[in-house]
Amino acid sequence: MNSISDAKMITCILPKGKAIGLQQAIIQERGIDSVNFHRGRGVGRSSRGSDGIGAQQEREVLEVIIPADKADELFSYIYDKVDIGEQHGGIMYMQKVPKVSVLTMPDLPREKD
Repeated sequence: MNSISDAKMITCILPKGKAIGLQQAIIQERGIDSVNFHRGRGVGRSSRGSDGIGAQQEREVLEVIIPADKADELFSYIYDKVDIGEQHGGIMYMQKVPKVSVLTMPDLPREKD
């Protein structure tokens, strides 16, 4: 098991339906496999229901852990890929991760048919 002592985590909160395509693009186009996403619900400031309370909307949260020296490049790639800068396009941020353990699967012999 290896470790990365200087890593960053990029977190994106996206509209429903955008995270799976972004996850696949990061894996296929960038070769980064430390990408995970999950779903959640929340109330936005701009969504007002008839009772004055905001309507709950489903969001997807995508997280990527990457070495710090590659983080800015990936941040820009994600920003452009999913149009974060557009209205209601989502939000993203980056934070330092003090230490990350890199886990890899062992090479297993192929099974005979």
